[in-house]
Amino acid sequence: MSYGLNVYHSTGSLTYSSSDVTWNQVDFFQVSGGGSASNSYSIINGRDVLLLQMFINPPPLNRKALAHTLTKSGTTINVSGGTEDVYVLVLMK
Repeated sequence: MSYGLNVYHSTGSLTYSSSDVTWNQVDFFQVSGGGSASNSYSIINGRDVLLLQMFINPPPLNRKALAHTLTKSGTTINVSGGTEDVYVLVLMK
């Protein structure tokens, strides 16, 4: 006996199956240049986690721009050390 979900296109081709692996958004937040953040998410316990950062402003021309350091420790995400304003995206699968 099989379990799961299959979604088919009107042409009959399989569009999505629950056996497919997808990344799901956990959070999206801003961290200022020179700032830090620490957020806990119980839902990421035991999951694969992907952390991304995107610069908000164009890079400066008169100094070096440093990205933040993103780390995961258990269910806590830590962001620190960057010189620029960034958005941080937390994904899990």
